[in-house]
Amino acid sequence: MAYLENVQYLNDFFREKWYDTDVELNLNMKTINYIEKRKIEKKFDSFIDLLIEHIESFPLELNSRKVWKERGNKLIDEMILNEDIFKLGRINSNMKNQFFISTKKFIEECKEFDDEIKYDEIGQAMRNVWIVNILQNIMGKDICFTKAIFGYSMLYPYTDNYLDNVNISMKEKIQFNEFFSKILNDEYVELEGAYKLKIYKLVKNIEEVFERDKYKDVYESLLLIHEGQKNSLIHQECLSIPYERDMLKISIEKGGASVLADAYLVNGNLSDEEKEFAYGYGFLLQICDDFQDVKEDIENNHMTVVSQIANKYPLDVIANKLINFTLNLIDNATCFKCDNVIQLKELIKDNCIKMIMFAIVLGREYFTKEYVKNIEKYLPFRKSYIDNIRDNVKNKFSKLKKSYHSVSIEDIVFELIV
Repeated sequence: MAYLENVQYLNDFFREKWYDTDVELNLNMKTINYIEKRKIEKKFDSFIDLLIEHIESFPLELNSRKVWKERGNKLIDEMILNEDIFKLGRINSNMKNQFFISTKKFIEECKEFDDEIKYDEIGQAMRNVWIVNILQNIMGKDICFTKAIFGYSMLYPYTDNYLDNVNISMKEKIQFNEFFSKILNDEYVELEGAYKLKIYKLVKNIEEVFERDKYKDVYESLLLIHEGQKNSLIHQECLSIPYERDMLKISIEKGGASVLADAYLVNGNLSDEEKEFAYGYGFLLQICDDFQDVKEDIENNHMTVVSQIANKYPLDVIANKLINFTLNLIDNATCFKCDNVIQLKELIKDNCIKMIMFAIVLGREYFTKEYVKNIEKYLPFRKSYIDNIRDNVKNKFSKLKKSYHSVSIEDIVFELIV
């Protein structure tokens, strides 16, 4: 099967866009001073404490759980809509409700599909579901859950994690990719073992929504992301120096193809503007991931455009380029068909920029001190707070019992958030 006709154009287009993007930080964001940060941190700590208290109050009586859930939802709403921390006040109630319904259906489907799946794996796949939901809103459609969204999103923890596993040999990964290629090409395969059967079933979920004969671009986009996965195995072969391998091309292809496939799962046919935005959005998210994983990638000899130069040069310039690239892509996008275009663009930009900035602060050993100090001004928390936030929240939740009234803590949290 031939890949999508204009993919080479998209690769070349975003390579030039990346090279042409300014390396000086062009950011128009409000800075947050020390006193304001301490107030926000106090709010966040208070929210976590209230949330834990609410979980501990999980009632024994079934008829009391509806009221318990309503109180919990109100608490969460007050927090996520808090402009000081998450800046999600731009989301209207209808959009928020659709997000929650989509999330709930996805988690329910995950547990039904694989009763041994871990919650962190669900969370990993959930990120892709939310990207699809955002694309649905961008394209002027209702946010909803579909079998196709489930199938593709779950292929992340089942394929990416397999290919990233350092305990699996390169030979086994190549054999797995050959098996996966055959499924995507609708060729006959031997379904040996439960793992391969799951992969097969996930692809069939997509086919339930998009018939192969009518929506060929959907399956070409899946083959494209698979090609990106295969090429990304180059990251794992050995250490390399800049310009020895075209890591930028690999990042553009893998990231771009991933969200392009998401877009095709929203609408089986895309306009040129929708293809371009999806591809660029996927590319920038891929580089965001590279910043978040830079330390782990270095330790595992996984080469990316970020890890390849980390420890050799400060990453200040490439971070500036990513921030500017993100702002330019979203500001100039013409494919938004929703009613709340300005608000949605601001929400996406804020989310992406904050994600990059948190990664910078957490990986500050790879940046100059002056640069990190400047970036920290835009974040709602201090560096020391960011360093410990994950462990502090984890420690607070670790004090909860494993179950309340014979209901596991995981199921209680699930009941609360969805």
